[in-house]
Amino acid sequence: MKRIGIDIGTSSICAVVKDEATAEVKSVTRANDAALAGGPSWSFRQDAARILRTVERLLDEIVTPDAASIGFSGQMHGMLYVDGQGRPVSPLFTWQDGSAAQPFRDGKSYARWLTAQTGFETATGYGLATHFYNLHTGSIPSGAVKLCTVMDFVAMSLCGEKVPVCEPSNAASLGFFNKHKLQFDLEALEKAGIDADILPEVRPAGTVVGYYKGIPVYIPIGDNQAAFLCSVSEKEKTVHVTIGTSSQISVYTDSYVEVPPLDTRPLPGGGYILVGAALCGGVSFAMLKDFYAQVAEQFTGSRPSDREIYYRMCQNAASDTDGLEVRTTFEGTRLDPALRGQISGIDLHNLTADRLTTALLKGICRELKDFYDKLPEDIRRGRCKVTGSGNGLRKNPLLQKQLSEAFCLPLELTSNTEEAALGAALSALIK
Repeated sequence: MKRIGIDIGTSSICAVVKDEATAEVKSVTRANDAALAGGPSWSFRQDAARILRTVERLLDEIVTPDAASIGFSGQMHGMLYVDGQGRPVSPLFTWQDGSAAQPFRDGKSYARWLTAQTGFETATGYGLATHFYNLHTGSIPSGAVKLCTVMDFVAMSLCGEKVPVCEPSNAASLGFFNKHKLQFDLEALEKAGIDADILPEVRPAGTVVGYYKGIPVYIPIGDNQAAFLCSVSEKEKTVHVTIGTSSQISVYTDSYVEVPPLDTRPLPGGGYILVGAALCGGVSFAMLKDFYAQVAEQFTGSRPSDREIYYRMCQNAASDTDGLEVRTTFEGTRLDPALRGQISGIDLHNLTADRLTTALLKGICRELKDFYDKLPEDIRRGRCKVTGSGNGLRKNPLLQKQLSEAFCLPLELTSNTEEAALGAALSALIK
């Protein structure tokens, strides 16, 4: 018996097949090349129909007669509109879309105004914040009947269904979701002037959406939760850190609690994870790599390869920053999109490439540790290890060292490289 999981990421789409008899895992990854050009500089949109076609091609490669289930995870917070037949009538507005960061009224952005109006912390990139922007700018497409996440759209479409359904981990990522009651907050939606009829129906993890070529397709779960379920075996003892393009820290709690600015997210199967999400993770290191490459090209006339630059950055990093510090909020934060990164503590002697590399890595880790330090003592108590995942961490031994030092805990890397897709495959077992 084999279980299939597909993770629809922002930059790639991965499919895994787990053989339950042998525990063998095979994976296939394709680039998510659905990005749409044009539009304002702050818009980040993708072609949902193209994403669906990529998923269909992946399934053609990996589906076997003994496949027992198909599960999905994917990029959270984003949304698209579908018509009454379940067909997309808009692009996917991804979690990076900056519509809700634009000025609205009372000196506030759309997202900040929603927070003040409803009492629900609403960040730029949340699906319902983007929908609110579209509502007030006349940007909702004709024929739009429902909005949903991209993985809900794909699961629905593969099964030939017409109405999207949404599991609480994904529904919560859209905004205005009562995470204690696990349902959308109708009072908050009314204050925001949002018609609840446009929302997908919320159903629990383990729900069968329909069938694809006779194989049951299970309701998608959030990629953060999927990676956590796959990676963490001892929930009460572990700090889970994922560093890819962005980065985040996830800590389990069995009861609902709010710890601003962390996000409390429902965990499929029960309980919650407290999540601190930084917008920049591995992309910060890539930015510094591009800076070094540009300097080399300008002064020597030749641009080194990315591989060579990364190698030299890791080989030549300093053991001490001598007071140099880097704040890695280069794309702001969810609550303050206008915030930018900073290099501080510069004197006449410490601004060197080796120290700057180390200071940036420390900055990535510090942003995550700051989230952790805000947790109540009773939640932090007993945490004895960090479980790490994501290619931004897996491929960077220096970052691994800095992360372990920042938390003063041993770091274990997950054995599976496609944690979210494997977690999606396991979602069929959630009761």
